[in-house]
Amino acid sequence: EVLSRTAPPERTRSPRLTCRTAAALRPKAGEKLCGDQYALFHTGDTVYMALSDGMGSGEAAHCEAAMTVRLLRQFLQAGIEPLPALQTVPAAMLRCRGGAGFTTIDLACLDRSVGTLTLYKYGAAPSYIKHRGTVARYRGQALPAGLESADGAVPPQQLPVSPGTWLVQVSDGVAGEDDEWLQDLLAGWDGPSPRALAEELLRQSVQRTGSADDCAVLVLAVDGRQDTHPV
Repeated sequence: EVLSRTAPPERTRSPRLTCRTAAALRPKAGEKLCGDQYALFHTGDTVYMALSDGMGSGEAAHCEAAMTVRLLRQFLQAGIEPLPALQTVPAAMLRCRGGAGFTTIDLACLDRSVGTLTLYKYGAAPSYIKHRGTVARYRGQALPAGLESADGAVPPQQLPVSPGTWLVQVSDGVAGEDDEWLQDLLAGWDGPSPRALAEELLRQSVQRTGSADDCAVLVLAVDGRQDTHPV
């Protein structure tokens, strides 16, 4: 029904911003499959970073999270706006799997043509944005997708970004009970590579949490202007 009412967006503006992205996963100790999954992709001038944390761990959680990010990517690439896509994913998942369950959804949308970043969170862990040495923490109030009480609209958080801005999305297994260390690491980070930052966050997470949960880290670095090539 949603697809039948939606036409792919037509964008004519040239992107103002360039960016680089990276992701890293680590399964819970003793598991072969990670119950956290992600998708990094672009449609037109918009770069999407989607992260999902499946219920529990192991194969079941892996399948739930993988289906969540796959459906969300399909909807967004078909031209559906983020809010309708997010509201449609739980029902689509229920139809596909034929049973109950829930996952978190953490979606970040960077519009490179106007320089805005929008965050949508269904039960997701905090996200962190760094600019000029200052780190801001962004939380969401919505419940995980799949719960009956989570059917309403997700309040988006929108903010302007510029070259030098870094975004970090994590699943709740990364920081543990206290995320001060993560904020301190990000505030002092001066490396050029998003992948190096993602891997360093996972490395320190292992030391602090002992791989007690599945972990995922997504990093986006906003660079400069006038890039006409896809991310």
